[in-house]
Amino acid sequence: MKKDYIVWALKGAAMGAADAVPGVSGGTMALITGIYERFIAALAAFRPSLVQQLWRGEFRNVWQSIDGTFLLCVGSGILISLFSMLNLMHWLLTVCPPAVWAFFMGVILASLFFLVRNRDWSGADLLLLLVGLIIALLLITASGTEVTATPLTLFLGGALAISAMLLPGISGSFMLLLLGLYPVIVEAVHARELVTILWVALGCAAGILTVSRILQWALSRWHNAVISCMLGFVMGALVKVWPWQTDEGWYLPAEYASVTTESAWLGLSVLTFFVGIVVVSILHARSGK
Repeated sequence: MKKDYIVWALKGAAMGAADAVPGVSGGTMALITGIYERFIAALAAFRPSLVQQLWRGEFRNVWQSIDGTFLLCVGSGILISLFSMLNLMHWLLTVCPPAVWAFFMGVILASLFFLVRNRDWSGADLLLLLVGLIIALLLITASGTEVTATPLTLFLGGALAISAMLLPGISGSFMLLLLGLYPVIVEAVHARELVTILWVALGCAAGILTVSRILQWALSRWHNAVISCMLGFVMGALVKVWPWQTDEGWYLPAEYASVTTESAWLGLSVLTFFVGIVVVSILHARSGK
């Protein structure tokens, strides 16, 4: 049983590390490691009735209702990884961005392989896959906007980001980038600005309580259809993680080096691409699937 705790925490850490990078979704990591539906069900179990049970002292029942041990392990892994990786990822994306994006491209491609290989695809499933792909592409290619950091926008940004995190293929960090809030939040974490972090955290809590219940309801009724649409989201994320990209577009390695006058990091990017594939293969094997 203690082994399960460690595995759950490591899978949570994988989710947190993914969400530290704009363009990559922690929900994708949950899906490929086999904990996605259990994670959503645990979050959706938070209901107003739990307050009454706590008032009556029914702590054990509440803990079991929310799958507390599982959620604590996964949640701890997410938070520790997310906060510890933010500064590292910011540095890596400044120094050698193609290698970082190549790693996550390997992660996403390997994830898709494991997620689609044993599915029986109907015409409706393929259509929903296409719908998910189109939605993801529209979000990824959307132009960013600058939003002033106020308590309200930080709250709404946190709610939107955590909602995106729960959907495979849609990055919470990228949604914050679109709003222009990502640098503000990264700086707040780095400088330990607790007020800013608190407003974002409150928004995250509101988003979790709302979206998790919607997702659980949809999965319980149209499981295959929802998963098919989510796989489209994951496919769309490949566009965002193309290693040789700038704000102006996507390039081949030689063109990237010419346009940016920076190294294309081709050798390192190929290496990190295969490292990403290996990491996903290990996580998939550990998931017991």
